[in-house]
Amino acid sequence: MMRDKIEIIVREALQALGVEVGVVNIEHPADSSHGDYATNAALMYGKAKGVSPRMLAGELVEKILETSSDDIAKIEIAGPGFINFFLSDTTLESAILRRTALRKNEENEGRSFVKTGERVNVEFVSTNPTGELHIGHGRSAFFGDTLARVLALTGAEVTREFYINDSRESNQIRELGKTALGKGEQYKTPELVEKMAKLDFTGLSEEEAGVLLATAVQAGNRAFIEKELGVNFDVWYSEDAELRASGANTAMLALLKERNFTYEKDGALWLKTSEYGDDEDRVIVRSDGTVPYFLADIAYHQKKFDRGFQAVINVWGADHHGHIKRMQAVGRMLGWPARHCLSLNKDSQAMAGGQKAGTGADQPIVFIAQMVSLKEDGVSSKMSKRAGNVILLRDLVAEFGIDIVRWFFIEKALNTQMAFDMALAREKSEKNPVYYVQYAHARLSSVIEKAKARNAEILGSPGLPETGRTALPETKGFAELFKTPSARALAMKIAELPEVVADIAESYAVHSLTGYAVALATATNAFYRDVRIVTDDGVDTTALALALRAKETLAETLALLGISAPDRM
Repeated sequence: MMRDKIEIIVREALQALGVEVGVVNIEHPADSSHGDYATNAALMYGKAKGVSPRMLAGELVEKILETSSDDIAKIEIAGPGFINFFLSDTTLESAILRRTALRKNEENEGRSFVKTGERVNVEFVSTNPTGELHIGHGRSAFFGDTLARVLALTGAEVTREFYINDSRESNQIRELGKTALGKGEQYKTPELVEKMAKLDFTGLSEEEAGVLLATAVQAGNRAFIEKELGVNFDVWYSEDAELRASGANTAMLALLKERNFTYEKDGALWLKTSEYGDDEDRVIVRSDGTVPYFLADIAYHQKKFDRGFQAVINVWGADHHGHIKRMQAVGRMLGWPARHCLSLNKDSQAMAGGQKAGTGADQPIVFIAQMVSLKEDGVSSKMSKRAGNVILLRDLVAEFGIDIVRWFFIEKALNTQMAFDMALAREKSEKNPVYYVQYAHARLSSVIEKAKARNAEILGSPGLPETGRTALPETKGFAELFKTPSARALAMKIAELPEVVADIAESYAVHSLTGYAVALATATNAFYRDVRIVTDDGVDTTALALALRAKETLAETLALLGISAPDRM
């Protein structure tokens, strides 16, 4: 990536001037007239050098120009010491022509496309099999799925995992069994009654009835997740089969005792989590002999590392925030590896254990999905007609469609509460960001089809087999086209996607992908407004080539979000 090249150039120039270099920030200026890239390095290191930022900026520019590559056409100093870089048209053209599809099995420039082969486990949704998914589960589902898509794209070996809380020893399963046998009302909804009517609970104990009903509930949830949400898990991990029945919980308890991590007090068995960063010690076996879920969670995560995963990422609900410290304390206790290669941003609840961005984070790496509400015209509103106070995700998808729901749930940072704006979701105009981005893709599809109709041979072969991309028409170079500011701005925005993907792979801020999609659509619309691809004289092949790359980049971005890219709207 060009951003990485510029970072290296600036870093080497600083070192040549005798500056001890730490972080070097390379960003895109908000105003494209200020350059394609900019750095505040002179402001960061001027004091260390003993000169003003403006003076250091001048020295840096001189040093950079001594070894400047042909990629940079111009360098300017702005304000108190910002350095702005302008790419050459040839470099930008090369980025458009050379860049292949964003797929992990292809060679690309930059850190985000290195074939790391790192094994990453992303566990998300993992709702109790006691009822259907509510709208809160949607945040976890779409965040986890999008993050997994991005990490897989960057070369990681990603396993999407759904943890089924189906242990017959759990209170939830027992209460579900009571409801199934007519001895209780817990979890009872019209949907659950429908499932109960199709099952035979004759002669079953409460635990057995609970397991049977939970299995039916889980089957329905799985079908909904896969068919309607478009989320496919690689592993559906059963707590009852993999941890309880296998003896993994018992083995973990024995291990904790053997390593002297436990002690007895008040008839209960306690775990020494306070010695490893937790606020207090935690009960691992209650005084009545029952075992809290905490033990199963420890055994489960140990098995993840035993299965060879190097990074373990969890997306939990808002009610699990207090569970983070105790799990990370256990991680330190059992020697689970820290993730020093990750630069976590403030969205990661993994930093609740005291880590700072860039210093690594204890595992598991945990993200908390905050609450969701519905609103229309600024007023909170309930939508579900069948489930009382529970708003089912199924109802939301049926009302607005999966594309709308996925976008609206992903576009907000996971650690912030969100309100689903139903009035905006119903909009079929540029006010609705989903419609806006999809329409930009459809608009380009339309003009490309017109170009094909005008000259059927202009696009050459139908596609490039190894990438799935359309072969570009022959051009005379992009220099003339880039004289139109909106064309050049679109080319820069296309070239930015690998940077966006790389940043998300490091920061996990998947919501930034929707912001990029809107910016790309805006650049596309400006280009469409200013440049005629099909004219009375024929087809501008250079403009067509740029339109093809823009269309493909829009489609790739929407695919990462799990959203369709229609050719007609």
